[in-house]
Amino acid sequence: MSVVKYKSQETDLYEQTLQLRNKVLRLPLGKNIFVEDLTIEKENDFYGWENEHQIIATLSTYLKEDRTIQLTAFAVEPIYQNQGYGKKLVEFLLEDLSKQGYERVDVSSRSSAKGFYEKCGFKAIGEPVVNETLGIKDYLMTRTINASF
Repeated sequence: MSVVKYKSQETDLYEQTLQLRNKVLRLPLGKNIFVEDLTIEKENDFYGWENEHQIIATLSTYLKEDRTIQLTAFAVEPIYQNQGYGKKLVEFLLEDLSKQGYERVDVSSRSSAKGFYEKCGFKAIGEPVVNETLGIKDYLMTRTINASF
């Protein structure tokens, strides 16, 4: 197993990412990622755990503002959840972003993932807000990037 970094133009990895995100993040809400306009992801960086040429965990990032990255679209295959793959993926991301000179990572976390992000060093900012697209409440969270996690 290894962590890979890729773009949406790398069609096989991106297609696997979309399938995983749809399964974990959309279908449980009665939504379908394949009817969404995904052109906004064209410039995103994707990170994923690859196991025997299959993406088992993924997240995406984009530049939010100067020296701040927005983390989004984080999904882990259910049979691999609670085994440390998500945390290791975040650690890899933070190390990569630190090397690139970024100072902060923000995320809109579902209520169900808030504890996970807190374990990864993120702090909630205020009360939850409604995610209009998905019809759920999200916590806005942030994490300062530094060399030691």
